[in-house]
Amino acid sequence: MCAAAAGAAQAKVVTAEELALPPSSQLEVDRARFGQLVRRGVADARAHWFDSGRRWWLERLNDTRRYPLATIWGVVPLWEALNARAIASPTAANRSAVKDFARGAERYYDPALGPSGGYAPYMGDRGGRERAWFDDNGWWGIAFVDAYRATGNGRYLDDAARALRFIARAGWASGGGIWWDTTHPHRSGEALASGTALAAMLYEATGDGSYLRTARKFISWADAHFTWKLGLYRRNDSDPTPMGYVEGPMIGAHEILCRVAHDARACSRAEDLAVNSLNRFGADVNHGPQYDAIYMRWMLELYQRDHDPRWYALARRNGLRAARSARDSRGLFMRCWDGERGSTCDASRPDLLQTHAATVSLFAWLAAAPVPQD
Repeated sequence: MCAAAAGAAQAKVVTAEELALPPSSQLEVDRARFGQLVRRGVADARAHWFDSGRRWWLERLNDTRRYPLATIWGVVPLWEALNARAIASPTAANRSAVKDFARGAERYYDPALGPSGGYAPYMGDRGGRERAWFDDNGWWGIAFVDAYRATGNGRYLDDAARALRFIARAGWASGGGIWWDTTHPHRSGEALASGTALAAMLYEATGDGSYLRTARKFISWADAHFTWKLGLYRRNDSDPTPMGYVEGPMIGAHEILCRVAHDARACSRAEDLAVNSLNRFGADVNHGPQYDAIYMRWMLELYQRDHDPRWYALARRNGLRAARSARDSRGLFMRCWDGERGSTCDASRPDLLQTHAATVSLFAWLAAAPVPQD
């Protein structure tokens, strides 16, 4: 629900050398290393942020506030790390970890929100009076679909559908677009992107045409009213700045419509968005782990469908940067991927679960992706 740093205003030249890949044998070694980093990163998250008394995750290290539990935005990167780990390695233990998390995730649902219920930002919020974010519901719904992919439990598709209903019914503005939250401060690129990707994912998982129609409705409005230079999507209705964690889910949505709905225009749009995003954000991304991990995840998804090694190389390059530079003195991934402490990216708080978990989720998606072959 937070907005990412705007980033550099100018496009960046990405050279072939920056996206060069070693032999596949080395890529397999790297992939195994990413898997090891996930195992250690999840264990570290549990050791530092899990409250055994409350049986849930804390937002911050040693949190003593009245409401210390993690918000949706604060904990969703950890859930995605667990999902990706179970997709890559569907052991009983990994699948059980996803199911345990999903049980807790369902406790964020408030049936009184909006006309049909929605996910509140804090576990246990009830009554429909809280400020709720539509992008939160998008990220949460996407994670429920990923939990379905990891476990095969159809219940999670119903949970994801709740999130999409809230976005489509309570979040859709009268003139089009999706509000950022229930106070309607502005139309939001984050909410639009997460909601569009969620609709496309639900269509892929269920074949239900209503989800396809919702995805196309969101995309049609966005292409007509919410794009800027290079055809990239806007940050919000008053700021045209593109952001990787908006472009990424939109790439994913177009790719699904391309492949599953056989939409030729969506095929071209996904590829154009990927190329233009690469040129805009460069080979070394640094908006902040919580944002860039989302962007990298969707570039990896595109790679697995179009087999363009550039998208894998981009994610791998940033995974190696994070593995090399993002640890702090405790071994937690609390720094930017270039090793800075927040001066160049939005990772300035030294105690957030979100920062550590976002980097671990990048490692998990890299471990889940097959490597390009020689």
